[in-house]
Amino acid sequence: MPFVPPVMDPIFAPSQVPRLAPSAPCRSTRFARCARSAGSARASRPRGAERGVIMVIALITLAIMMIGAVAAMRSMNASLTMAGNLGLKRDMANQAERAIRSAMSALNTSSVDLTASQTSLNYSAAMLSTSVEAIPTVLLGTAPSTVGGYGAASNVIDLTTATSSSGGSTAPTAANMKLYYVVDRLCQSAGAMSSDTCLTSSSLTQGGKKVGGLTEEPKPVYRVTVRVDGPRDAQSFYQATFSN
Repeated sequence: MPFVPPVMDPIFAPSQVPRLAPSAPCRSTRFARCARSAGSARASRPRGAERGVIMVIALITLAIMMIGAVAAMRSMNASLTMAGNLGLKRDMANQAERAIRSAMSALNTSSVDLTASQTSLNYSAAMLSTSVEAIPTVLLGTAPSTVGGYGAASNVIDLTTATSSSGGSTAPTAANMKLYYVVDRLCQSAGAMSSDTCLTSSSLTQGGKKVGGLTEEPKPVYRVTVRVDGPRDAQSFYQATFSN
């Protein structure tokens, strides 16, 4: 029987022992440096995530600031508009007082008969019909220059134009208003005044007599109504009563 040698594991020389190649780029002596690089890469990942969150927070903050700025601008515009309206209302009231003083002065200094209507004074000897707001209806037209036939167009106080001091040319004035007015006597009808048909003033009397015991002659009460047409289609009415 032939001799069969036993099967032995292969023996390699030290130089022939196979080695496992390290994964690139970490090689032999650079393994520690590669480990540190991998650790730093893993540590840098949360920083990138944090930068993303900060960007979102910054955008939200910017949006809130923009909304606040828009609200502040709108509030400022509303305040300016309100201040302008208050100033316009005050100017219209001042001009209305001017028209009231003019009408009262013309009526008190005139020598015409006040028991009859006088168009030159925008005056009605009888009480005019009014609206539910107690405004004479003759002032409710589009442009009541003649106040329903009780006045003259020359009595309209026009402040939309003014004569300048040089050359007589016209230049717009700051008021930019038109004023219409009418005066009516608070009597049921024209003619002689009667305490039965007219409203009389009793501010200086007490029981039909003065404090000194002298009888006070009854005086009729006059009502002056002014309509002011201002800029931006603004319109206001003012009233005052007096006795001459």
